[in-house]
Amino acid sequence: MKQEVRERCKSLAESEYGKFSQGLIPGKNNILGIRLPLLREMAKEYAKGDWKSLLEEEDVYFEETMLRGMLFGYAIKEPRELAAYVEEFIPLVDNWSVCDSVFMGMSTWQKDRAFTWEYIQKYLYSEKEFEVRVALIIMMQHLLKCDENGKKIPRLRSVLLSQLSDSEEVAGLYVERVLASIDRSFTQGYYASMAASWLVAECFCCFPYHTFEWMKQNKMDDVTYNKGIQKIIESKIPTDEVKDELRRWKR
Repeated sequence: MKQEVRERCKSLAESEYGKFSQGLIPGKNNILGIRLPLLREMAKEYAKGDWKSLLEEEDVYFEETMLRGMLFGYAIKEPRELAAYVEEFIPLVDNWSVCDSVFMGMSTWQKDRAFTWEYIQKYLYSEKEFEVRVALIIMMQHLLKCDENGKKIPRLRSVLLSQLSDSEEVAGLYVERVLASIDRSFTQGYYASMAASWLVAECFCCFPYHTFEWMKQNKMDDVTYNKGIQKIIESKIPTDEVKDELRRWKR
């Protein structure tokens, strides 16, 4: 990242927040301590100008790497062009924070979901922990929650026990494919496993019937599967009756 941007990042840093962040992101000792909304504001500002020139130099700080991904994520409006930058960026993704903060904001993927689905397959079935997490985050944020017309499907406000047997539930365009793609063990590492469990919870809170049917006979490893159930139970969306039912399905 160019020196002018680096100096601006330093001016926004909060040392105490940096120390707090280091406790959440193991192994990262180059964190300045910039709050995420400020980084997003910077990225959106720079994305309107000569953003490519800002990427010519290597990053020194954690926030620079995050800003790098946000920059082209906001600037590029065509999925195929975006993919070319992602190819170069993914090797820099070595923690959950950069992964989630950057890729959850890449709404450009939604403009051609068919391309996006095909593109992420090589990462989805990678043996590298954060390549898998990147693919899972893209699936969860940009593919899962849409109907057959591409319209966004929000989380349900509540999930009742009766909905677990409602075979008339309208499925999203990708829910069956998403569930099929996570019907396996996640041995690539902790952060891949946790992303998969998060995805299970998101599936359930949008499509409880389809997800519950999948849960009855899935091949997911026990650690990831049980963590997925736990994430659902910790949510405020399912009723207590639903949570009690889900506890019965823990392995």
